[in-house]
Amino acid sequence: MKPLRIAVDGWNLAADRRGMGRYARAVLETLATESDIDLTVVVKSTDDITQTRGAADAATVIPFHRARQQTFDATWYPWNGMRFGLPGGTVATIHDVFAFAYPHRNPIARRREQRPILRAVKQATVLTSVSEFSARELERQFGVPLERLTIAPPVPSDFWKPVPAAAGRPYFLFIAAPDARKNAAMLFGAFADAFAHREVELIIAGSLSAADQGLLKDRRIAHVLRTPTDAELRTLYSGALALLMPSLDEGYGLPAVEAMACGSAVVASDRGGLPEACDGAALLLPALDVRQWQDAMRLLATDAEKREQLRQRSLARARRIDRSRPGRIIAERLRRAAAAAR
Repeated sequence: MKPLRIAVDGWNLAADRRGMGRYARAVLETLATESDIDLTVVVKSTDDITQTRGAADAATVIPFHRARQQTFDATWYPWNGMRFGLPGGTVATIHDVFAFAYPHRNPIARRREQRPILRAVKQATVLTSVSEFSARELERQFGVPLERLTIAPPVPSDFWKPVPAAAGRPYFLFIAAPDARKNAAMLFGAFADAFAHREVELIIAGSLSAADQGLLKDRRIAHVLRTPTDAELRTLYSGALALLMPSLDEGYGLPAVEAMACGSAVVASDRGGLPEACDGAALLLPALDVRQWQDAMRLLATDAEKREQLRQRSLARARRIDRSRPGRIIAERLRRAAAAAR
């Protein structure tokens, strides 16, 4: 039997090093091992081929204009919707509906974020999501029946594992982004009051909004703002007193699981997909309860036994992860979409 010709939307593959990019690369790694799948990654232009090959070594990489001249049995769209169409079956992964829950103020940017999701909901042969939470949000936002949705949760790659910690001051780690839903303002206020003598540092990995930068300066928190490489982030996970994830919403929360794989204690909010991602291993707190966050940070800064308990729970959670699972689920759905399109 001839292998299925499977296309994958790879337009963001070289540039996106965050959650969706990590997810896409993990799934591609498994798809490449499926004997009945012939894999082709579709990029925007010829200029993107060289950079993308490093993230899709086992696949053919072609520009979109060439893909339109070929025939595929099915296409996987991993980037929160469908930005282009190819003949054959379609599997679209919707990570979250934050483009609608937190719409961009700029109408052009808002359309750019929302349109691929709407297209996927209306046109995809098969829809997948990354958590039960995101599936319920799709049902609430668009009336998508839950039975139409398949859950293929993200997993950390084998790269994420404990490594020796760097020497220096004790610190908590916060994975930042400019989005208000990351809840940086609450965290900075709680941290400043918990460590008024600046005895513990907050390492912020990522970028902040202008408002959050101003608050960070005003509260005089002992902090370091960094944009770490993956290798540096692995070291930061491994040496942190805990990873702090106070998000108001996460479609899943892959950094929490990466940190657990590196042996970090995790303190996370009890909202969104984080309870699913943490799977009983994290200390879950109400996202806006400043006092509870203060108490938890003080406890973990001073109680080595509690940190070790959470660390062991993290490592046990990481051992339960089947790293090939999302790729196998996507592969099965691609087979189903290809059969439906015949």
